[in-house]
Amino acid sequence: MLIVLGIEVALLIGTLYFGNVGMQMNRNAIEILKKQVENRQNYLQNTLEETQNLSSLAGTINIAVENQTAVENISVEELVNNEDRSTELLETVSDSLINVMRHRSVNGIFVILNTDDMDECEIDSFMPCVYIRDQDPTTTASERNYDLLLERSPVKLVKSLRISTDRGWMPAIKYKGYGKNGIVYPVFQTAYKDSEKLNVSDYGHWTPVSYTLEGDDRPVIAYSIPLILSDGTVYGVVGVEMMTSYIQELIPYEELQNSGTGTYLLAETADTLSDSEISVNVINPSSRSNRWLSIPDEEIKMTRTEKNIYEAEIWKDNYIASVYPLTLYNKNAPFSDEQWLLVGIVQDKNLYAFTNHVMLLVKLTIFATLLFGLLSSFIVSRRLAKPVASLSDEVEAAQQNQGSIPNLSETGIRELDKFSTAITGLSREVLNTSTKFLRIMEMASVEIGGYELRFDTGSVFYTENFFSILGIPLSAELPMNIEKFREILKEYTEKNLYKTKSGSTKLYCIRIPEKGVRYVRMEVKNENWAQIGLVEDVTVSMRERLRIEHERDYDTLTGLYNRRAFKRESESIFGRRKKIRHAAFIMLDLDNLKYINDTFGHDWGDEYIRQAGMCLEEGTPKGTLCAHISGDEFNILFYGYESQNAIRKEISKLKREISSRIIRLPNGQEFHLSISGGIAWYPEDSNSLGVMRKHADFAMYQVKQTDKGRIAEFDQKAYEEKYRDSQIRKEFHRFVKEELVTYYFQPIISAKTGKIEAYEALMRANLPILKRPDVVMKIAREEGALREIERMTMFRATEAFADLREKKRIKGDALLLINSIASQHMAAKDEIEFNNRYAELQKQIVIEITEEESIDYHALETKKNAPGFEGAFALDDYGSGYSNEKSLLDLAPKYIKVDLSIIRDIDTDPDKQQIVENIVAYAHKRDMKIVAEGLETPEEIQKVLELEVDLLQRFYLAHPEPVPGNINEDALKIIAAFYK
Repeated sequence: MLIVLGIEVALLIGTLYFGNVGMQMNRNAIEILKKQVENRQNYLQNTLEETQNLSSLAGTINIAVENQTAVENISVEELVNNEDRSTELLETVSDSLINVMRHRSVNGIFVILNTDDMDECEIDSFMPCVYIRDQDPTTTASERNYDLLLERSPVKLVKSLRISTDRGWMPAIKYKGYGKNGIVYPVFQTAYKDSEKLNVSDYGHWTPVSYTLEGDDRPVIAYSIPLILSDGTVYGVVGVEMMTSYIQELIPYEELQNSGTGTYLLAETADTLSDSEISVNVINPSSRSNRWLSIPDEEIKMTRTEKNIYEAEIWKDNYIASVYPLTLYNKNAPFSDEQWLLVGIVQDKNLYAFTNHVMLLVKLTIFATLLFGLLSSFIVSRRLAKPVASLSDEVEAAQQNQGSIPNLSETGIRELDKFSTAITGLSREVLNTSTKFLRIMEMASVEIGGYELRFDTGSVFYTENFFSILGIPLSAELPMNIEKFREILKEYTEKNLYKTKSGSTKLYCIRIPEKGVRYVRMEVKNENWAQIGLVEDVTVSMRERLRIEHERDYDTLTGLYNRRAFKRESESIFGRRKKIRHAAFIMLDLDNLKYINDTFGHDWGDEYIRQAGMCLEEGTPKGTLCAHISGDEFNILFYGYESQNAIRKEISKLKREISSRIIRLPNGQEFHLSISGGIAWYPEDSNSLGVMRKHADFAMYQVKQTDKGRIAEFDQKAYEEKYRDSQIRKEFHRFVKEELVTYYFQPIISAKTGKIEAYEALMRANLPILKRPDVVMKIAREEGALREIERMTMFRATEAFADLREKKRIKGDALLLINSIASQHMAAKDEIEFNNRYAELQKQIVIEITEEESIDYHALETKKNAPGFEGAFALDDYGSGYSNEKSLLDLAPKYIKVDLSIIRDIDTDPDKQQIVENIVAYAHKRDMKIVAEGLETPEEIQKVLELEVDLLQRFYLAHPEPVPGNINEDALKIIAAFYK
């Protein structure tokens, strides 16, 4: 009957199991959930991407800033920090802001101005701002903006825009110091500190938590990008906001299956979606449940079960979640580690409700079948129970007497009698095998012992010396069962375990009174229903091994760790970061070692090193890693402290120990121990051991180069300055080697006809850090590379000019003014090569002597006598620096360029007018021409025309470009009108 019952139940279960009915139904429910979330994710992704498109608006604002600063002749800082000027700017860009907001699915838009380092800003300090809000962007917009509200704006802007103020309106926005959760700080400060200057959109950032404006109770999230001018100046942010209530409309929970019992979560994670477990921070939920609506800013842990599907336990309930990423940031952008997600989450009992209902009916059917079969089987089994119970009692009695072979009586049931005979034979075989095993153990030449546990019989066998080898004072005759034996081994392991060599082998260290330390190796193997253990006394081999390890890891001179051991131990500590808490890596360099070696010999040098090692060991607490790395170098690692101040106290003790250590030299001189060092902090300076070592090394060498005998902390600012200077110099050498230069050409026009008579070639470096020509010249002077710059300028400027001339992009017969360094000239072979290449153009070339340093007369003569040169010179920046009357007499130039410091505001300054009038009179008598540089206004042009200058140059006429553009029509009109 039991067989029939089993077949019936097997058929029912097999139908369900092999048909995968329940699993397939659950699978369908999950696939539906995935498809719903994937479709909503595509819609939300497109909406957020459209919202992020603010680059064009930022460009519009940049143009407004550049125009205003140019017109008013002020800096960006003066614009931002002046209330009237910043209000004028905000009013200029307000229409653009409103227009962008009208064409985006957003609730608000804002511009916040700032030029200061925000790490230095005070909390609640005010920043100029305009912040406009549209509470319902889905409705038709009002032509007069009656549907908009001003959240933040200056009073003057409120009046001019004629937009109502909201209940929490303020004239400016307060800096709240929210860190990466703010709308200004993460975007502005990242761009402000970034020397690379990425595309503006790459700095864009969504607030990972919702916020409310002061005086308002409506939570929002925002996206903002920095405002960066073409010269790299960061002066604020522009951004948009979306109310959390509006986002809930974009991700309606009602569309999820099971009558809206699901929930949508807009969330963010720092984990990778391929990880087995992820933690997500909820930004905005969309749910019918109040419990979900109160969960924002909380963390939810989820376990991955398949691609895009996770499980989570929330409020002690199990949930199934479909998770899809929202790609908001470029791969290499500063905030690319912040992964946003759309999560559709449903309680499993709701997701699988239909499946559970069907399976319940099936289980009831199986239960009824089983109940009927068991009742039938019970009636039959009652007749067989008595002989089976009798046999069971005899087997139990035999287990109590493990030393003898059991004698089981017959039951009259053939199958049971065969079984009892097999048990008797098996017991006899086990007893014989155990006896042989014990004899072999006793005959071994080494001190070993062992045991065997039989889980099928509950028996325990062990050698007489087993407990004595382990150092456990127990008699071999003591009665023992499996539970008691395993409890003894567990307690022994917890107390004496030295290390685990592999999964089945353990090494124990035992301290035996009056006998010292004993090392015991135990190896355990499990085979079916038995466990076999072997123990061996390995004290001799372990002592030898420990001696070898000590010689390997410890420095023989100081007794401290050597380089290899320190590296291994410090890396092991950093592999368990939770135990580090606060740490300090100190790199030390022993001062005056060379003096002692050279003066008193290397034996005393070794003594100096030994005393330093003793000082470090005695001056640091137990557990601190100290190492003699090499020669005069030592390393220390303090770790496991609650704060920096706790470590600083220990370092102060160490400093006192060092300053008090005196060594008496052979000549009787008392010599103070002197050590220079650098400190790098964990986690403040770095989380990486390698980086901390580099920082500590930098701090130490800062000390060595200034004031030896100190231990100083790492200075990030000094490090960055050193690094930046190094990077600039690397770029300079690359700049020179690869000639990464472009030349822009600025027209110089006739003061009488307005026609172009010449072009000045101006250097522009094609490198991200090294851009400004004055920086190039400064480094060239420091690196002794002025001659390379001179050669590059002559060849590359002429090459670019010749190319434009050939393509008819410039006036072909115009002169070319090339800046030449007063103290430099080309080598003879370069002069010959230049003449061979550009012989036709040399009659158009004018050498413009830049007077950043005094004229070198040898260099000047070499230039005059260069092959093919026709002797035309121009004296640059006359009236400033070295460009004075002596330079004028020595050079006798064809052209004199009056410095822009004299031309600037010449229309209102009689003294400047007199200077120009004098030099014009001097030049015209000697057939020289005067070039007025720096012309920025119509009034300046009018005045220099009155003073009879010959040539005009600067931005009001034309900007320098790779391909020169047309002359400003307004300037030409001024010239034409003057000569009429």
